[in-house]
Amino acid sequence: MGMLNWPDSSRAVRRQLLLLLVCLFVVSAATVPTYAQSASEPTLPATEPLASPIWALLLEPTALRSQPDDAAEAFATLRPLAPLQVLGYAGDWAYVYNPRTKGTAYVASALLGAGEAPSPYAEADPPPVEVELDRTGWVAEDTPLAFYPTPDPTAAYTDMPAGAAIEVTAQVQGDDGQDWYRTADGDYVPVSAVQFPSPPATPAFSATAPVRPRQTFAGNWIDVNLSLPARLTAYAGSTPVRSMLVIIGRGPLATPTGTFSIMRRVANETMDSSTIGIPRRSAGGYYLTGVLFTQYFLPTGQSIHYNYWSANWGYPGSHGCLGLSYSDAAYIWSFAGVGTTVSIHY
Repeated sequence: MGMLNWPDSSRAVRRQLLLLLVCLFVVSAATVPTYAQSASEPTLPATEPLASPIWALLLEPTALRSQPDDAAEAFATLRPLAPLQVLGYAGDWAYVYNPRTKGTAYVASALLGAGEAPSPYAEADPPPVEVELDRTGWVAEDTPLAFYPTPDPTAAYTDMPAGAAIEVTAQVQGDDGQDWYRTADGDYVPVSAVQFPSPPATPAFSATAPVRPRQTFAGNWIDVNLSLPARLTAYAGSTPVRSMLVIIGRGPLATPTGTFSIMRRVANETMDSSTIGIPRRSAGGYYLTGVLFTQYFLPTGQSIHYNYWSANWGYPGSHGCLGLSYSDAAYIWSFAGVGTTVSIHY
């Protein structure tokens, strides 16, 4: 059979039909919907702003959230009676301004009660930190919590009952020149209102404890073993008479090793970091009053003393000094004197 011969006009028609089919295929491919699998996301309610923001108070401890959703990121939990300014609503959630942080967040509107504009102290910039802390104690008596470290009664917004736990993160100087603690919530209480637990009681010596130091000295002397947990032991000759956990220097300000002696004693010392080259207002700076039973063993400021601002018993937490609880510091004060040997080693 011979090959079919298309007339020229038929060939032209065929080319046009093929071109039309190609165009239809391209158009249909572009318009066919795709069905990609996607995770379902909850639809959050829209926030409707208030024409005139209003002030409110928290009715119970509450975590502020980044979105109007219980599963959203939670910010710090605020105390009852903390003031918040309501800027709008998103369903059952209030969109609020926190004067303490100068930021916004969401809180369940059912947890808010009527309030009024807080003291100007609520938006005051915090004073510089003198000493960074990480301690949990309790208030010794009913104590006002203040927006700012000042005795001005308008700065207080709620009370802590006697015995309530309090987490302290820093020590600052108030506008009255006195020392105040800043809490984990950003509030302030006077240093005198807070008490901290003492380190664990030291058990009585057994026949084999503590491990004898490599070197002993005549008379009363002090041995400090920096191996963790660090201990300070009072010796009478070769006989240990009392041993205790001690806070030691950390990082580049580690407690030096060697044999020293008590050079100078101050019953109630004020410690200022600027005297050892650290500006008070800088990171790591400090200004501490009421440092009892201070006994210096180096001219560069290292000493044995009562430590009321830290709880790292047996571990690093100082600028090179040896920190003790009140009872232990008082004992070493009565045990030692100018000239007493202090042997520090690992």
